[in-house]
Amino acid sequence: MTWLLDAYSDSRTYGSLVYSLLGLPIGIFGFVVVVTGFALGLGLLITLIGIPILVATLLFVQAMAAMERRLAWSLLAASMPRRRSRPTSDGFFWRRLRDLVTGRQTWREAGFLLLRLPLGIVGFTIAAVILGLMFGGFAMPINVALGVESQIGSWTIDTVPESLFYLPISILFLLVGPRILLGWGQVSARIASSFLGVVEPAEMKKSVAETLARAGQADAFAVFDELQLRLGRGPFLTPTKVEATLLAMESSGVVRMNRSGSTITYSLNDGELSERR
Repeated sequence: MTWLLDAYSDSRTYGSLVYSLLGLPIGIFGFVVVVTGFALGLGLLITLIGIPILVATLLFVQAMAAMERRLAWSLLAASMPRRRSRPTSDGFFWRRLRDLVTGRQTWREAGFLLLRLPLGIVGFTIAAVILGLMFGGFAMPINVALGVESQIGSWTIDTVPESLFYLPISILFLLVGPRILLGWGQVSARIASSFLGVVEPAEMKKSVAETLARAGQADAFAVFDELQLRLGRGPFLTPTKVEATLLAMESSGVVRMNRSGSTITYSLNDGELSERR
């Protein structure tokens, strides 16, 4: 019983309710814009008009994904990395355009927006049904007392004793309803994190390089702590991933490994450091 009632004191329960109710309109909007944009852009690609339409669609995907990250993080406590602002430099527009079109994250975000519609339908249905079952049994006697009849199939409920039929069901769902909402919210958070809560290897390497460029020399633990401040905490950033990134950068010659007894530290190679300066 305590396990069921604890859901009332968990803020994620109410966040899950809001997220589920918002899922249907957001899912419809995102699905319609993405599908229409891709269909129109690909259809007009031969006339070159389709190119700006496709680019605009991908920019919409990026903006919607940023909003979805914020919603999932704030309402569901989903694990999401903080995104850095993109640098401005020569060739920035073309580099960003290339990353937008070829980046795996862009298409992962597009896939999430397409999946958001069926997930939104399921979530909205769960939330609406649970709310109806939780409060319907208490509202029905009041409606009948005010002269409003209710119909269940061929059964017309027009007396107060008959209207009490739903009361035990509402009491039951007052107990289990919040736990069901919380469970669906946890499922939604995992799905959102798997699509949107990802740090790409290129972004991880860039963050590591910037950390070493600023620190000069650091061990793996110091790099990990710095990346947590930069990207946030979550399964997208683990000591194992940081160590693997450092080893990959060391094998490619970007990072130099320094041994002093049992201590191992890392630093950028001189060429890399001068290039970043």
